[in-house]
Amino acid sequence: MSLTRVSSACALAGVLVLLAGCGSSSSSSSGGTTASSTSTTASSSPSGTPATVMQLKKIVLQPGDLPSAWKASAAEPDSSQGEGDLAKCVGGRNTDSDQVATTDSDDYSLADATISSSASSYKSQSDVDSDVALLKSPKLTACAKQVFKKDLASSMPEGSSLGTLSVKFTPGPGAGPANVAGVGSVSVPITASGQQAMVYVDFVFVTGPLMEAEVDAENIGAPVPAAVLQAAVKAVADRAASNS
Repeated sequence: MSLTRVSSACALAGVLVLLAGCGSSSSSSSGGTTASSTSTTASSSPSGTPATVMQLKKIVLQPGDLPSAWKASAAEPDSSQGEGDLAKCVGGRNTDSDQVATTDSDDYSLADATISSSASSYKSQSDVDSDVALLKSPKLTACAKQVFKKDLASSMPEGSSLGTLSVKFTPGPGAGPANVAGVGSVSVPITASGQQAMVYVDFVFVTGPLMEAEVDAENIGAPVPAAVLQAAVKAVADRAASNS
């Protein structure tokens, strides 16, 4: 599973910056898109062929997936190496080198809440299977806490502090679509510039043919409403499942 946004704890870091009074972060002009080969404009990926960037862009969150009050802005860049650290700690295989293409959706925001998504295609279905197995590891929760703390320590504004991180992973679809590989959540009390807040992050991992997607939600004071997150996940999961 991609785990890119989750392992970097970029959502939490962004909230820390806001509490520190630094204003909003700058957005990535590239839209968070990379590919190892030239993209095409086909709407779906032929069987056995990894999806291109343009195909992945049609799988991630779209404006119609959320209520109209949620406003879109360009995705923020993520330079974390957390996924490799996480795979190493758990004892799994880092599949980054087998990515064929990857892209981020826009970030959709309402007040303090944000929902975003990403999608990546891989050379082999075994890459996807390896990442799904990572979500089932009994070491995952403890390792994720280590990676979160490491990444947050390097991005926290001076004078800010963290309380105790709560991290939970549940493999499998739960009540979601069948191609949901797992769900997770993080909550942590933070203090910055004399202000205190509880930050909540939820993340849902989705699979499709030779691909993975991730939907992330963050908010201050309470989790993003479950109905909004579930609708976003269903939209992405349905498109991922049909990308064949």
